[in-house]
Amino acid sequence: MKKKGAMELSIGTIVIIVIAMAMLILGLVFVRKIMCSGIIVTEQIGTGVENEIKGLFNVDDYGVKCMGEGGQEIRLGDGGRRQISCVIKTDESMEYNLKVKSIESLKGVSTSGVQKWILDEDWKGTVASGDKTVTVAVLNVPKNVDATSLKIILQEITANGEQTHTLYIDVVHLGGISSAVC
Repeated sequence: MKKKGAMELSIGTIVIIVIAMAMLILGLVFVRKIMCSGIIVTEQIGTGVENEIKGLFNVDDYGVKCMGEGGQEIRLGDGGRRQISCVIKTDESMEYNLKVKSIESLKGVSTSGVQKWILDEDWKGTVASGDKTVTVAVLNVPKNVDATSLKIILQEITANGEQTHTLYIDVVHLGGISSAVC
């Protein structure tokens, strides 16, 4: 009789452990799904930033507007390639030359450290009537970087003359969990 009671206890324990493991796995899958959807939403913010840049133009405004210009608060995550974009709006076809004059760190990683992030800079091309989004710099931001504030000086050269744009962009750490989850 004692053996039968011991057997029932061990089968009950095994069933509880199996159910607990199944719940734990389902919980982890659920949390991962939530985290990944949050990360996807943050990637979609880039599209929102582009639309926000376009929103800086009034109906009759033409010229170049860039992310991080004019009081916009722009944050880029660490651990990957990040594009610095501008929108060019013109009513006639015109040649544009956008040059990155300097990228300076205001806080966080040193300016010499930030210079190592630069993969590509400058853009030159013709923009037809309408608006066009262009990438003026590509930064390869390392993982686990300290919060850093960047000041980017951009020079716009056209047939109409030169103009300087000052961009302020914050680079923030995404966190170990969110960067490892997806």
